[in-house]
Amino acid sequence: MESTDNNKMLIKDIERFKKVNNNYHRLLIRYFITTNSIKSIFFYRFLNKQNTKNTKISKMIFKIIFYLSFIINELEIPYTAKIGDGLLIPHPKCIFIHSKSIIGKNVTIGQGVTIGGNIYKTKNGRRSPTIGDNVLIGAGAMVLGPVHVGDNSIIGANAVIIKDVPKDSVAVGVPAKVVKKVDENYYKIMKKNQ
Repeated sequence: MESTDNNKMLIKDIERFKKVNNNYHRLLIRYFITTNSIKSIFFYRFLNKQNTKNTKISKMIFKIIFYLSFIINELEIPYTAKIGDGLLIPHPKCIFIHSKSIIGKNVTIGQGVTIGGNIYKTKNGRRSPTIGDNVLIGAGAMVLGPVHVGDNSIIGANAVIIKDVPKDSVAVGVPAKVVKKVDENYYKIMKKNQ
């Protein structure tokens, strides 16, 4: 991922946030100041850009910026995770994202979500989750271990994902089971309703 891509991704993150919040362009500065979600994504994109550029920022300064972001935003998005553009975190509280996670484009993560690894289980050399594009992860859900959540899927609130979820699926329960197929992904439905 090139550093210029991070700039474009941040712009897409902000555009998605504005659409969800009824295109209040004048309020964007207020949201940036008061909303931990946008600030966290900004810090993630900045640190990820510096990390991929291999700049000579000392590791100490890098860690200070990272922990400062955590203190200010009460949300830690590891700069080593790979996250596509259009990330939306409407209520950024008590969210954990594994540092080696791969998250696709236009993913929405609810409050209290855990996207975590499993030290006892590997799959294709990975211990952490891979989330596809246009996925909605409901509040309190846990995606654990080297699982793959397919594109356009919806993970219900408080679901515990320990097995792969095929694309275009709705998974709920503990442990989660696929209960139905998605006819139209939530991202398209959101765009229609905005």
